[in-house]
Amino acid sequence: MAKKKTAIRKTQTISQLGKKYGAQIAHDSDGDHGLSLPCRLLAFNYQIGGGLPYGKILELFGEESSGKSLLASDFAYAAHALGGWVIWVDAEHSWDNRWAKKLGLDINRVILIRETAVEIISDFIADAMTTLRSQLVNNEPILLVTDSIAALDCLANKDASQVDSKAEMGNRAKAIDKMLRLRSEMIYDYGVSTIFINQLRSKIGASMFEDPDTTPGGKAMKFYASIRVGVYGGKFLREKINGGEEIIGRLTSVRVKKNKVAAVKTTLKQVPVYFNEEWGDPGFDREYGLMELFLKKGVIQKKKNSSLILDASGKTIAKGEESFKKLLAKDPDLRKTLIRKTKV
Repeated sequence: MAKKKTAIRKTQTISQLGKKYGAQIAHDSDGDHGLSLPCRLLAFNYQIGGGLPYGKILELFGEESSGKSLLASDFAYAAHALGGWVIWVDAEHSWDNRWAKKLGLDINRVILIRETAVEIISDFIADAMTTLRSQLVNNEPILLVTDSIAALDCLANKDASQVDSKAEMGNRAKAIDKMLRLRSEMIYDYGVSTIFINQLRSKIGASMFEDPDTTPGGKAMKFYASIRVGVYGGKFLREKINGGEEIIGRLTSVRVKKNKVAAVKTTLKQVPVYFNEEWGDPGFDREYGLMELFLKKGVIQKKKNSSLILDASGKTIAKGEESFKKLLAKDPDLRKTLIRKTKV
């Protein structure tokens, strides 16, 4: 029997590889957008490396009422502030125009779809991304939010009779995997900052050495997401309103479990998130971690063995953290100047 001949590869120049395959030296690549979409929680921007990069996927998972959708809405606010649009897949049917306005969103620049079928959502986001990117010609951001992975299903499961159907969870995981496989390239090419919200479940039978947390929808999301962030709820915050005690918010911890675009930084602990509009603006406490970040970046100083806070020139500007917070609230220009100096 004759031996099968092995094709001999010819040596080529990098220029020839570029013409044939579109390859190029990394530092000359124009495929890396170099832009990021921030959110209003500056400490979180710093934690993930400066914001959510264009064309990257963030999986945001956590317990119920821990602030996942509020954090996604913070990114949506920034997208609108920068002249961009938001594509919101409301698989949980929880979107509310009144609440979105309270969060500062421009609902006239939100494309909303209430759908749970993965196949339909996949085709919709492809058409929506193409339409918006053709209209936004100055690198304005496009944010895609899917709320949530746990609420998605495939057409085969949706059309089946629940009485007669068998366990078909594998169909959903395969459909989600295919959607990510088909659309991740478009998400990158069109520079769409993408957030997939997911629920947090307890892994049955996990040993003491395993992570007891798991997320529904299969394993594909864990691999396609460039950043994976867990939001864990803590104790509820209570205040007296109109003579009665009411829950105004909750303390949460934000932990980065995966980051392929920046170094993984420490967990944000005890972040206040507010959701009672009678008490104040809903959302994450935008003052959280500012003083620590300013000190770390050297834009302010703290006098040794004292609570005095100094600016970069050594002039005293506040005494103690609470006084510093009040100063920032009274002087928004100073706040903006210090934030710019951090380069976060």
